[in-house]
Formats: sequence, C-alpha cells, structure tokens
Amino acid sequence: MTAIAFGLAVIYLAYFYFVIDYGVEKEMLFVPLPLFIRGAGAVIISIVFLTSIVQSGLPFQVFPQALTINGFTGAVIGATFGPAVIGEILRRTMAKNADLLSANIVDFNPDLTHIPIARIYGIVQTQALVVSMKEIYGWLLIIVALTSLLVILVSYSSVRPFAIFPKWSNVRRVIKHIVRTDKDIRNNEICTQP
Repeated sequence: MTAIAFGLAVIYLAYFYFVIDYGVEKEMLFVPLPLFIRGAGAVIISIVFLTSIVQSGLPFQVFPQALTINGFTGAVIGATFGPAVIGEILRRTMAKNADLLSANIVDFNPDLTHIPIARIYGIVQTQALVVSMKEIYGWLLIIVALTSLLVILVSYSSVRPFAIFPKWSNVRRVIKHIVRTDKDIRNNEICTQP
C-alpha cells in the first residue's frame, strides 16, 4: 500500500511536470483527476500509518493520541511547512533563472531596441517562472518521489541486499535489549549506593 501511495504521488508530480507550459491556462492546473490522485495517495499513507501503529501492539488508550499526531502532521505541518519550503526554493530558483534569462538583455542588442523595457521584464519573469516550476517539479519527481518509491520497492522485495526498513521483530528485540540493559545499570547503581 505504501508503494501504491508513493506511485500515486509520482503520477501527480509527473502530470504537472509534463503539463506546465507557457500556453497552459491556470484552470488546467485544477483538473479533478490529479487532485484526486494526490488525495488518494495522502489517505493511503494515513491509513498505512495508523494500521501499522495498531498492528505494532499500541494499546487502545493511546490510539487517540496517534490519531491526533497523524492529523497534526498531515493538516498542520504538511499544509504549512511544505509550501513554505517549496515557496522558498521557488523564489531562489526563479531569481537564478531570471538572471540567466536576462543575461542577453543589453543596450547594444539590436533585437530589443524597439521593445519597451517593462514588456521585456514581464517576458523574462514569465519565462523564469515557468522554467523554475518545471525545474522544481522535476526535482520533486525524480529525486524525491522516484527515489522514495524505489527505496520502498527494494526494501520490501526479497531481492534486497539489506533491509532498509527494519522488521518489527528486530525493533522489538532492540528495545527489549535496551530495557534490559537499562534495568541492569539501575540495579548496579542501587547496589553500589551506601
């Protein structure tokens, strides 16, 4: 299910990476299918998260806290932190691309002598925005989404050379070892105190 959810995220990012262009109306970005795909991926991730918490032996009394944490991460952190980071990356990328695109705008360029400077500035900003958006969607698609999907697929595969995600039995064994070690240390401290 996790692989399916990340696959839906890859489809959502790929749609916008290939659709965004200079001539695209902004209404084309609000097509219901990609928004449905993104929402389905987010819901599947939430369900997998909550199901894995329940299956790990979480007592029912603590389950409402897990629901609260899930809602907090999805609605608060995801809705504010993600756009803030992407917005900052967009601002920096757009400035870089605007600098690169405006490098040929000089006084002695004969092609630009009859065009007003405000129009040239608008064209450069529009092109920089579109190039920056495609660049960011490309980073998110290739680096984040496809890499995460590949890690998930390899980690649950029988072909994997090592476990990227530990099994629950290994996690329980390590926690039991830590608890036993902690008890032994406390017992030794109690015995050595006068």
